Amino acid sequence: MRIRPRRAKRRTRNNSSGATRGEATAAPLYNAACCYAQDGQADAAFATLDKAVAAGFADSAYEQDPDLASLHLDPRWAKFGETITAAKARAEAAATEPALREELLRLAAEDQEVRAGGDEKAIHDVDAKTTAYMMEVVARYGWPGRSLVGRDGAHAAWLVVQHSHNLLFQKSCLEKLELAVTAGEAQAIEHAYLFDRVAVNGGKPQRYGTQFREGAVPFPIEDAPGVDERRKVLGLPIMAETIQQLKESNHPPLDE
Repeated sequence: MRIRPRRAKRRTRNNSSGATRGEATAAPLYNAACCYAQDGQADAAFATLDKAVAAGFADSAYEQDPDLASLHLDPRWAKFGETITAAKARAEAAATEPALREELLRLAAEDQEVRAGGDEKAIHDVDAKTTAYMMEVVARYGWPGRSLVGRDGAHAAWLVVQHSHNLLFQKSCLEKLELAVTAGEAQAIEHAYLFDRVAVNGGKPQRYGTQFREGAVPFPIEDAPGVDERRKVLGLPIMAETIQQLKESNHPPLDE
């Protein structure tokens, strides 16, 4: 169950922006762990899974993920399950709006499930529905950050907006998300991915090199020589490494 959001055309923080800036989101780390597991690199896989949990991963569906099957007999597998359970408990306790958090997580799960199916009409319909819901949420609460819906709920909100087809809504959320990052309510890498998505969808160069065409070809990047340094600040690998991984995995580029 790698987390495979669509391409542009179509994964505990204190209240300081400096601390948020270096935090990688869960999905790229989880996907990297899957690659390590498939390659038989158990030590690297478990180490990266631990990093994914630290970044907010708490999805129990990992248990059925065939990409991690090689890890099941390792003694560390059970320990990882305990870590996930504890992470979920912390996330639930952190949300001041638990019902909203649950609905955001449900919508994010639906987002991922429909993308795994590959039905473009179904994907478009789900994106339209989740966008309409998020517009209501943002109108009522502003950006749903960690204090409101927990770290996983805030990440789910970002995922839904990332896949919206409403560019004006994405732009308005980008401004709110930037403020949330400064306040320690969201992750800088989420802002980076949405920044690039808005730029690409608006016909402008991206800044962080997160958006790709078919064949692992990145959309144009502003100040391309400096992109690896910008990615490093976010905890992302350099472009050459990312492109190589995408080509070797033969999977669509990631949105998280």
